[in-house]
Amino acid sequence: MGRLLALVGGAALVSSACGGCVEVDSETEAVYGMTFKILCISCKRRSETNAETFTEWTFRQKGTEEFVKKIHIEVVDKANRDMASIVSEIMMYVLIVVLTIWLVAEMIYCYKKIAAATETAAQENASEYLAITSESKENCTGVQVAE
Repeated sequence: MGRLLALVGGAALVSSACGGCVEVDSETEAVYGMTFKILCISCKRRSETNAETFTEWTFRQKGTEEFVKKIHIEVVDKANRDMASIVSEIMMYVLIVVLTIWLVAEMIYCYKKIAAATETAAQENASEYLAITSESKENCTGVQVAE
């Protein structure tokens, strides 16, 4: 019975809520204590509405459940590189070199294959030419060559 009452009460509260989403226009900033215009995109009408905003930032560390308003950040002169970024940079350069070598090898292979095909075609054309000329000599037995 308690669950049913909670479900009906929750449904009544949810149905009375009016959902909407807003989008801050580009090249505008929300300034503390000042109002700014937002665009309503809930109903697909681009009407401007004056609104006042309030933002409260809280942070939570990993492994804890409490939120804090102030955090302490240590700023250093030079960023410490993570091991993953170093490994990924090395892998990037290795991949570039390997792919370049592979491309050159493929180009050499294709050039040799094209050159061999061209040479084979030239030899076939030459042998066909020689076959035609020897046939024509055999057909001309009645003509004597003067020496």
